[in-house]
Order: sequence, then C-alpha cells, then structure tokens
Amino acid sequence: MPKWSIAAIVLLIALTSNPSHVFTDGRGVPAGQGEGLPTQPPVPPEYADLYALLESKLKAAESYLSAHWDGTQHSVVFSTELLAANSNQGEHVLREQAWQSILFNLDRIQFLGVRAVKVAVKYPILMPQFPRSAEYLVLYKKLGDELRRRNIKFLVQMTPGFKPSALSSLPVEPYYANLTLERYKREKRQMAEIIIREIRPDYLTVENEPKTAQENTGLPFTVQNFTEIVRYILDGLDRAGVLVGAGAGTWDNVAYFESLARNTSVDYMDIHIYPVNFDFLIDRTLQIAAIAQQYHKKLFLGEAWLYKTRDAELFGPPVAAAPGLYARDVFSFWEPLDVKFVETIWKLVHYLKIDFASFFWMRYFFGYVEYTERTKSLSPAELFRLANLEAAKNMRQNPPKLTQTGLTFQRLIKAP
Repeated sequence: MPKWSIAAIVLLIALTSNPSHVFTDGRGVPAGQGEGLPTQPPVPPEYADLYALLESKLKAAESYLSAHWDGTQHSVVFSTELLAANSNQGEHVLREQAWQSILFNLDRIQFLGVRAVKVAVKYPILMPQFPRSAEYLVLYKKLGDELRRRNIKFLVQMTPGFKPSALSSLPVEPYYANLTLERYKREKRQMAEIIIREIRPDYLTVENEPKTAQENTGLPFTVQNFTEIVRYILDGLDRAGVLVGAGAGTWDNVAYFESLARNTSVDYMDIHIYPVNFDFLIDRTLQIAAIAQQYHKKLFLGEAWLYKTRDAELFGPPVAAAPGLYARDVFSFWEPLDVKFVETIWKLVHYLKIDFASFFWMRYFFGYVEYTERTKSLSPAELFRLANLEAAKNMRQNPPKLTQTGLTFQRLIKAP
C-alpha cells in the first residue's frame, strides 16, 4: 500500500472550512449553494479509465456473490460514521454548537434507518495528562447517554489520533515524540478501561489499520507488536458486557488477522474496506472471514467506502497529496458506482454473516457536487466545503432529500 494511509484522510470533512460543523443544521449556509444534480451525469474523459476499472471490479464482485450467496439475510447491525463527533477535530468538538451538530446528524442518521453509529475517540485524548481530557470524557459520556436514549448501538474506535496537520487539531506530538511500545500499551489499556467504565459503548475497537498507527505514532506496528499490544489491552480486562475487537484494512497483510484470532481474546475482528483494486474486495475479505470462522470470532466491517483510485496511485503520492484523491468522491458522476458499492457490500455482509457494518461517508447519502469546468479545478478543501453545503441543504429538507446512494442504503438496510 502507499506510504500514506487511507484512514489518514477521513477527517477532511471535519477539518476543512468550519471544523465544528461536519453536517450543520444549516445556519449561515449561503443561499443558492448546491442546486439539483442531473440523475446520471456523464463521466469526464479524464476519469473514464478509472470509472471502467472500478466498474469492472464491482461487476466481478457482483458475479461472485450472485453465484455463491443464496439470498439468506443475516442479522446485521448497519451503521454510519458520526463524523460530527470525531475527536481528531480537537477542541472544536467541545463547543456547544458542535453538540447541536451531533444531535442534528443523529436525527438524520435515524431517518436513514441505521441502528448504530461508529465514533472515533482517539488515543490519547482521555489520558488524564492530555489537555482538556476531562471535558472530552464528559462529551463522550453525554453522547453515550444520548445514543442509549435513542436506542442506537455505539461502536467506539480508540486508534491513535493524527498529528497536528490539515487532518487534525489534536496536540499529540508530546506523546508521540518519546513514545515507547511499553508506554503505549499501558496507556491504551488505561483508556480502554475508561471507555468501558465511563462511556459504556456496545462495541470497542482497540486497534485497527496498523500502518496508519505506525505512521501516526512512529512505533513499529509489526504483526508481532500489533498482536502484543492488543493482547496486553485485553488480558484480564473487565469488559462489562462490551464486545471488544481489533483488525486491519483488507489492503494490510492478512497475517494481522491470523495472529489476532489465534493469539488474542478479541470478541470480533474489524475489517476496513476502501480500495476494490487488486484482490482487496472479495478475495481478501473471504480469507479474513475464513480465519474468523476457524477461531470462532465475530466479524465486523468497521469502515467501508469506494476508494476512487487507479492501481498505480495506491503506491504513489505521499500523504500531502492524498486529499486530491479523496476529493474525487464529491462528484456526482460517481454516484452509480457508489450505489453499486453499497449494494455489493450489503450482499457481502449477509453472505459472510458479518454482524456489524458501517459505511463511512454519510454526506454522500445526502448530496454530491456537480463536475463542471469550475468545480474540477477547485482545491480539495473547496470541494469538501461544497459537498458539505449540498448535503446540509438536503438534510434540512422535511423530509430530508436523499441521493440515489442514500435511497439505496436506506432501502437495503430496512429490508426484512
């Protein structure tokens, strides 16, 4: 995989323009933004090869599932990412207006029909020595209470926070500068105890995407070290009824899953699916599912979205250039592929009997940006802002207006 990480870009929606309004209630949105989009806009010539590649990968996955899945549906808890509460926003997430944005997002999530949300509560924000740690704890305890009131399941992911950059406002450098594996293990165990005791989620993913964790912390997240970290966190942990898991991306070495399943007491293994290139969608997922079955572990899909990248680009740009790749997602001409991806993942999770499945980019259930001579030359930050505005505009309607991607998601997860 590339030197930069897929997960390292996920916060752009939260950290561009107005960090506290990931999806706002619409106050202050300029009039006239985000007019209606064509149903199926043409694919621009510069993306025709990429579109064809992704379409062929999804068709191959569809063909496999049509041949192997008998249509039996599993009891899946469907989820989406609650980006409005993502802790990589740093202190922005502590503001009162951010809480109002969280509540607004939850209203729209319930309209979609999901029964769970996933939230990034990043290490080390709950460590007592971390700035404003007590306030972060109050926020996430409050969120836990709100989700229980709404009868929404809650998955917390406590992977390392990103260093301060365009992707993060967390002051984690003092931790990472002299961080050792021993200190990291101790503090991750302490944070897991705090989350279980105080926030009381239904599920807790303690580690995922080892290459991402390595890039952020500077620690060597080899298969052996990764396994030892998870084992240290879990051994003797009072889980208090919380299911605890760990995992990696399908682009990571499958050996991470084999070692976790064989050598730790995880309740579930957590897969992330983004690229469908190479064998990352079906073959790798089947291998991981077989490992889970062999070791009697539950299987979760903690994050999924269709990554719009050519094969060569997966090995190309450094992290600074990656926002340009993620900015491709905003354009409406990708919508038919996003629909097909949602349909494919829905079938895949039923076929493999995955218990929890979370789709990452909630905003594309509500809006896209039209590809025009003007928008194609905009910066990633400007494109994300336009996508946010379009989604927010449609979310404010009563009932909220959904894209075809959102309608497909809503229809599928409500299927009996």
